Amino acid sequence: MSESASTLGDRRLADRRLDERILILAPTADDAALVAEILTERALDPVIVPDAAALAREIEAGASVVLIASEAVAETGGGPRLRGALERQEAWSEMPIVLFGGDIEDAASRAIERLGTRAQIILLERPLGIATFVTAIDAALRSRRRQYEVKRLLDALTESAAEIARAHEAATRAKDEFLATLGHELRSPMTAIRGWIHLLKEGALTAEEAATALSMIDSSTKVQARIIEDLMDVSRIIAGKVMIEPSRIDLKPVIENVVATFRPAAALQGIHLTAALHTEPLFVWADETRLQQIGWNLLSNAIKFTPRGGSVHVSLVRENAAAVFRVRDTGQGIAPDMLPHVFERYRQEEGDAQKSHQGLGLGLAIVRHLVESHGGTIQAFSEGRGKGAELAVTLPLLAE
Repeated sequence: MSESASTLGDRRLADRRLDERILILAPTADDAALVAEILTERALDPVIVPDAAALAREIEAGASVVLIASEAVAETGGGPRLRGALERQEAWSEMPIVLFGGDIEDAASRAIERLGTRAQIILLERPLGIATFVTAIDAALRSRRRQYEVKRLLDALTESAAEIARAHEAATRAKDEFLATLGHELRSPMTAIRGWIHLLKEGALTAEEAATALSMIDSSTKVQARIIEDLMDVSRIIAGKVMIEPSRIDLKPVIENVVATFRPAAALQGIHLTAALHTEPLFVWADETRLQQIGWNLLSNAIKFTPRGGSVHVSLVRENAAAVFRVRDTGQGIAPDMLPHVFERYRQEEGDAQKSHQGLGLGLAIVRHLVESHGGTIQAFSEGRGKGAELAVTLPLLAE
């Protein structure tokens, strides 16, 4: 799961605070207080530390700039502690260190020797003028803020890379599951066909049994043809080669024919199929064959996922300048986390109830593409598992 916006906001706020946090190690308390006062007047965040060991700890906690007297670097143990803290910084970080001392050349050579190369050293010679001091601090802050911006970009890239890796893993898993399902879906009707053909070749069936065998073979070949047609449709969608041949179509008789086609199947499964269609013609600019395909897919899904004794209701109404075709069922419903993904290719809800039904997870993806190719929209609604579902297709009406 990607990092939340609030977490990113907290991180940016923390980085901004570190952008202004300036550590001070001065030779006397009075010097430290004077420097802190100047910084506070500029709305910065000075932190006075007592010694090199404390400074090293504060550097590791995070800071923007370090102000330090050259005497502190020369302290026994002071230099190594600071060098260790600087060397443990992340790769993006080069801590700006404003070093002030009496002998600038001597201070420079000692600072480089004792602090190493992970420090961005700015040398100031005593006595310090306020203007010079403020200019040096501003330059150090600009440099450090750019470093923190690089850090934020690196964090974002790392998160993006992790998100891409998760998406790739999910896609690979979905592909593997799809191929396994496809193999099962193609094998099942083929097994039935081969079984019935074997019995017919043996000549051991009565005339009535032979008729049943031929009917089952026909049904199984239709199942296979539908699977192959869905695969071809998806292939054409990916290639951008789906043919739409629109004309002026009255949507009402198209939906009436789809409902009539599924009445026998619904009755056979003990499902109550009802329809309430707009009384007047609803003309749309559409491909009639594709409209039928949309209706077949939606009604087939509704009946497939509705148990015996349930109901499926089809409605067609006019809403302003659009025709709205709805299919509502009392079936398995859709889990909330699955609802945003029902129109994605190869996506099927997990669970024993869903596994008991045939399907490749292509039907609704095909429907969405066809609806959008006609300038329409499709939405899915469900209150959750076991609470039924509704799919609503909205198509623009032709101007009268």
